[in-house]
Amino acid sequence: MKKWQVKTAPKEIVDSLIQETGLNPFICRILAGRGILSRADAEVFFNSEELSDPFLLADMQKAVDTINEFIESGEKITVYGDYDCDGVPSTYMLFNYLEAQGADVDWYIPSRDEGYGLNNDAVDLLHKRGTRLIITVDNGISAVAEAEHIAELGMTLVITDHHQVPDVLPEAAAIVNPHRKDDMSPFHKIAGCGVVLKLISAMEGGDSAMAMEEYSSFAAVGTVADIVPLVDENRLIVRQGLDSLYYTENAGLRALARQCGIDDDEEITSSELGFMLCPRINAAGRYAHPKAAMELLLAENPSTARAKAEQLTEMNNMRKQIEDDIIREAEEQIKNTPELLNRRILIVCGEGWSHGIIGIASARLLHKYGKPNIVITIEGDTARGSARSFDGLSLYEMLDSCKELLVRFGGHTKAAGLTLETSKIDEFRKAVYAYCGEKEPAIESVTADMEISAGELTEQNIELLEKLEPFGEENPSPLFLFRNCLIKSKKSLKDGKYVSFAFVFGNKEYRAVHFGSTFDAFPYETGEYVDMIASAELNEYNDRITISIRVNDIRYSDFNQDKFFAAKTAYEDYRCGRVDKRLLCRMAPTMDELKKCYDMLRKTHCISKAAMLCSKAGMNYCKFRIALDVFEEAGLVTVDLTCDKAEIIPSAPKADLSKSEILAKLK
Repeated sequence: MKKWQVKTAPKEIVDSLIQETGLNPFICRILAGRGILSRADAEVFFNSEELSDPFLLADMQKAVDTINEFIESGEKITVYGDYDCDGVPSTYMLFNYLEAQGADVDWYIPSRDEGYGLNNDAVDLLHKRGTRLIITVDNGISAVAEAEHIAELGMTLVITDHHQVPDVLPEAAAIVNPHRKDDMSPFHKIAGCGVVLKLISAMEGGDSAMAMEEYSSFAAVGTVADIVPLVDENRLIVRQGLDSLYYTENAGLRALARQCGIDDDEEITSSELGFMLCPRINAAGRYAHPKAAMELLLAENPSTARAKAEQLTEMNNMRKQIEDDIIREAEEQIKNTPELLNRRILIVCGEGWSHGIIGIASARLLHKYGKPNIVITIEGDTARGSARSFDGLSLYEMLDSCKELLVRFGGHTKAAGLTLETSKIDEFRKAVYAYCGEKEPAIESVTADMEISAGELTEQNIELLEKLEPFGEENPSPLFLFRNCLIKSKKSLKDGKYVSFAFVFGNKEYRAVHFGSTFDAFPYETGEYVDMIASAELNEYNDRITISIRVNDIRYSDFNQDKFFAAKTAYEDYRCGRVDKRLLCRMAPTMDELKKCYDMLRKTHCISKAAMLCSKAGMNYCKFRIALDVFEEAGLVTVDLTCDKAEIIPSAPKADLSKSEILAKLK
């Protein structure tokens, strides 16, 4: 269950924005909630037409001069990229541009087994091939030792990167990174491909028109894939890039779009880019070798491009299968050891899980269980881990607190990676549990742009939402809070994989789809009132336009989330022995409460639904879960947290719950 937040923009600010901009009041409410408070803010958001001067980036002139020197001398240049969906398009962009300038240029992208960024083995290989200048894209800012090795071999290094800058910079002819302290550029949150776009603009004398025309489609792919904020210059790059994709002459991108079911006469949205094209490009680096993705972009004829696109699709399907296998094994661990979910952070380990895919598995577990997690794969004496979190628990700070147990680690607040000796996994697990046990729980949240009224849910208003595109990080598709919706009917979609339901909102009936729930797992019945946080869009069918609703989260109307999460935390603390002993007796459910809970389980086997109904009836989540523990102890029910089910055992003998050891200990 997610914690709901709803933005509320002050009326006077919204009214002022309406007056200054002349924009629709509905749009102004959304903009004001997102921090766009004046006409100037709105003009930056809607009307950015060109990139800022690329020479404002520190060392840009040095980079241009160095590269031009090597082009003119005819000495060999290698573009050194990264294996992800930012690094591959970045590599293609710079390689393609330099080749067009007549440079003696090739490219190199390390495999995931080689590790991220520059490595000395690769440097030695390039040196033997005759490379004299290495230009990194989307990496290099931390390669201090590798830069020294490059210098010792008599080669030159130019770094272009967008990751955080360390205290000690590598030795290089130029380091172009918007996060440098001496950088004067106005917008610093560009992806690696954005830095390359700026470099190409600088190579053209500072005019970004040619760079945007030729390469914005590739930069859009990397910008969306790298989940950088889709505001300011990133918004411009993606907006123009999506337009360019519609007309692209790149055989590889066109073939990949067709593989995703997007016809040549269809425009590609940022969502389709992020959820359909980017995973296929990423799959090459995760499942096999990133050169397959690079070869797709380099393909010069439709038949080669089609074959490469089919290859990436097959790799992506294999990636999904491996991912599903990791999730299945992780959930077996949770079934066998449900205590894993009682900690502030979930930690699962497996032998031989693909280290290129555990990050995706970690993200899935994060949203399924609403809990930060670490997924660790054991590879002989070495283990690698990938972690994901929500706001409230910094993974980087957590790993830094136990760095003496790690071979290496890195990352950010919400995503991190680590390597450690297999023999230290248990000690590492204990250290992480201890650290997180001292912190407030990190809870998944969802934020609605506003509470929508029935009068505001009009075709005209929903059509206006297109003005806010492209959507992505820090500029998401708007979400709205719908209160007191009466469910009228529900039906299965895709053989029960999803659920669709009709509901009444403000005396008018609408249809919603919930891709986050199967039909069988959807706990709400006809006649029940629910609140939803959802997006709205227009659908056209048989020349008829209707408003459809896509659910992000749903729960019973008037649900008290503060009490729920407080009781949930109390239960987890109790299971981990962290509760004040004076409170234990107040956690014990009475015999009457046990009976109510058991009767509730007769009506629904869904744990989350039963918990919400019990909460509405005055029985908090902590008592509800303890009641489940008592029933399970007595052999009356089976509990499976991986599928949110508690099944009553029909053949179970009668049990005297007053003799429960759990209740006795609580009292």
